[in-house]
Amino acid sequence: MTARPTTAELVHVGLHRAAETRRAATARYQRGAISPVQWRTALAHSHAREARWWGVLARVAVRDHAVPQIYVSAVAAAQGAALTDAARWAESARDHARTAAAPSRVA
Repeated sequence: MTARPTTAELVHVGLHRAAETRRAATARYQRGAISPVQWRTALAHSHAREARWWGVLARVAVRDHAVPQIYVSAVAAAQGAALTDAARWAESARDHARTAAAPSRVA
């Protein structure tokens, strides 16, 4: 019987998968396999997934009073940064889709 993974181990794997998803999306974009909008959307989703993993760790850390407050603050900062990145990539995807769909006004 194997031991159940800790929350920290699960979060570590989840963060690694989110980073791998970003690398894979970037590689597909660089090969021309996905559009710029699809790439930006994939990055936004990946950063949102990362933020959710940081949130899991934050909830566990807050409940464990043995965890120093500085670690809880660091996890909260990491979650906030991932949420900001997700929002920026989502906005970039919307902007790119809007400009790509707009008719050209070049004479």
